[in-house]
Amino acid sequence: MIARLLISIAIHNVIMHTSWLTAEQYAQLSTQVQGAFIAPLPAFETLLISGPDNRKYLQGQTTCDLDQLQPENFLRGAHCDAKGKMWSQFHLVSDGEQLVVLAFRDELNASAAQWKKFGVFSKVSFASGQQHYAVFGIGGSDSEKLIKQLGFSVPAPGTLSRKPNAILLGLADDHFMLLIAQAEAQPLMQQPLPFAAPTLWLAQHIQHGFSYLEQALIGAFVPQMLNLQALDAISFTKGCYIGQETVARLKYRGGNKRAAYILTAQTDEVPAAGTDIEVQLGENWRRSGQVVNAANINNRLWLIAVLPNDTTPADSLRLSSDSAPALSLQPLPYSIN
Repeated sequence: MIARLLISIAIHNVIMHTSWLTAEQYAQLSTQVQGAFIAPLPAFETLLISGPDNRKYLQGQTTCDLDQLQPENFLRGAHCDAKGKMWSQFHLVSDGEQLVVLAFRDELNASAAQWKKFGVFSKVSFASGQQHYAVFGIGGSDSEKLIKQLGFSVPAPGTLSRKPNAILLGLADDHFMLLIAQAEAQPLMQQPLPFAAPTLWLAQHIQHGFSYLEQALIGAFVPQMLNLQALDAISFTKGCYIGQETVARLKYRGGNKRAAYILTAQTDEVPAAGTDIEVQLGENWRRSGQVVNAANINNRLWLIAVLPNDTTPADSLRLSSDSAPALSLQPLPYSIN
């Protein structure tokens, strides 16, 4: 109950800072939409990076290879500190000469502060995208029909589709993110579309093995702990960037003992990021990992959590909470080996 209250407060704070989505509109959103849906994602924001050195600058700051960024694709990447611990993970899009970084608000703010600090030595400038773009998630079965209704061609995973003032990113099959100009977001919300609560999209995000960093976990993980090598978010051939030594050492010399896993439970709980997960050892329970993101649909909890990379379905896992619901390990949609 406390976790739900905290989440409600956080959502209220997000809405208060969002000009294109009203509290009344948000209150009408539901997780009960069947089939294709579109969900406003006010907790995801953008950062606009301009200037003649913008690509060169980010190339030395992030795990992705900016040389691979083209108008028809997007990049996944991470921004690390000098020890290889992540400030953020993000999606990167080109918009003419400008770069658009899309990420969860907490991690975007953390990275923006670092990039601005060192960007004074390069010909690069930063602007909040909050007044430029609104962010939506699209998903569910038969989402192709909805996407075509919105006037887009359907992008394959890793590619994007454009129309004036809007960009649609294909994250996975039936899982998309939409950037749309602020001026067009409110009219979009007035259309008779299958709008859903963000939780529905976030649950699907977890089921695809994706994650984002909330404030409690910024600086806690190296990229491989969130499976970013399996999501094409790390280039091991691009050359130097901040944190590269640690990231490369974990690939070529081993040493990373943790990975992200998908888990479910039957409970009404919604644990906060950083909540412990415990494993049973004999008659005792021991801390084994941490919740990264959580979403609850009809009392079915979906988690993505960092656990030892030798975790198997045979392990008895539970959430560290008053009710301690049992957790069931689910298969990842990609290989982390």
